[in-house]
Amino acid sequence: MPLPDLARHTLEQASEQWTPMRARVFEAISGFDRPVSAYDIAESLSKSEGRRVAANSIYRILDLFVANNIVRRIESANAYVVNSHPGCAHDCIFLVCDDCGKAIHIDDDNLSRRLRTAANDAGFSSVRPVIEVKGKCGDCAAR
Repeated sequence: MPLPDLARHTLEQASEQWTPMRARVFEAISGFDRPVSAYDIAESLSKSEGRRVAANSIYRILDLFVANNIVRRIESANAYVVNSHPGCAHDCIFLVCDDCGKAIHIDDDNLSRRLRTAANDAGFSSVRPVIEVKGKCGDCAAR
């Protein structure tokens, strides 16, 4: 199933509507090759629609998308990327390039499990690991 259809299906399964504005926000995020902020999305939509789109309305949609695993938030950059597998409940690990801003998503269930266990052993509950590794991607390191 194409990614926009998968995102729509995921949202509808959560009893949420796939509105034209939500579709445009998803399309805008998908059009970037790096994590993007709500302001980047608002600017892109404002240009394409010929009217001002407020970042506040984008944030509400992004919150809905994150809650339904359609997009992931890069915490350290306050930026968002499309989740290519919204049906999975993995804890995402992001490798974030300091030079170009690219974020590479990897899954490592063993590492996530060990982090959850360590947190539980320290008395934490309802742990949601946020793992971001900062460095240089292969392209930037080769320059």
